Amino acid sequence: MSGTESVRMSGNPVFPGWYADPELHLFQGRYYIYPTTSAAYEEQTYFEVFSSSDLTDWTAHGKVLDFADVPWSTNRAAWAPSVAEKDGRYYMYFSAGDGAGIGVAVADHPAGPFRDALGKPLISEYHHGAQPIDAHAFVDDDGQAYLYYGGWKHAVVVRLGSDMISTEGQFIEITPENYVEGPFMVKRNGVYVFMWSEGGWTDSSYGVAYALADSPLGPFERVGAILGTDPEVAKGAGHHSVLTIPGTDEHYICYHRRPLEETHANHRVTCIDRMIFEEDGTIRPVQMTFEGVPARPIA
Repeated sequence: MSGTESVRMSGNPVFPGWYADPELHLFQGRYYIYPTTSAAYEEQTYFEVFSSSDLTDWTAHGKVLDFADVPWSTNRAAWAPSVAEKDGRYYMYFSAGDGAGIGVAVADHPAGPFRDALGKPLISEYHHGAQPIDAHAFVDDDGQAYLYYGGWKHAVVVRLGSDMISTEGQFIEITPENYVEGPFMVKRNGVYVFMWSEGGWTDSSYGVAYALADSPLGPFERVGAILGTDPEVAKGAGHHSVLTIPGTDEHYICYHRRPLEETHANHRVTCIDRMIFEEDGTIRPVQMTFEGVPARPIA
């Protein structure tokens, strides 16, 4: 690259529109973001997906799961989808509205369409006082999948069955200090990095914190916050996901934030920045940017 050529950046937000709770993945050599459509609850009746070859140019694929096709849902408040792959199939775990529970849908392609797999919730009970919302599916190195979830300031984990549409064993409470919602798991160098959102999602107290453990079941003791409000950039940054480029120690954090000039609770945008681990395994506080990240094609 010559000195006159500029590096192509994603920019933040990475695509237009009000979107929150984004989960970023790399499937079949392409990046995918599964967000919540940030609108009034009665307008949140479906899920969309966006994809990119390099983290910079994003394509909207439209609706991939419509609550009109999920009769047991509330037909409102479609929240926080999480997608995992197994044996060439893609499983979406989703909040189906206040009180309806967590569902699971399946597709043959990461861009959908997804279809309800059970005709009923995967989880409807309030185990350990946790509202059944904000599911996150994590597949460990040994192939065992876990589902982390929970609102109302309680976090729960349960093993997923080999079919990815059932649960196995006990529901275990793993609530760390200050937990509110939005759990996410990262594994690095054999250490489990459990992350979550804390504060209030409608204001500047919202942010991301984390804990470290030797087991996917914890115990998880809060280390500290790494993302929140920056009065020079944005406020209320949280409900994130993390993508690690395979075979590297390169990590990207995908999250929503509220532009400084916005006051409406639902005016949230999806952004991507780098997340860096220190030599001791802790996480450096994330620097929010307007520039976003450089183009990152997958070879």
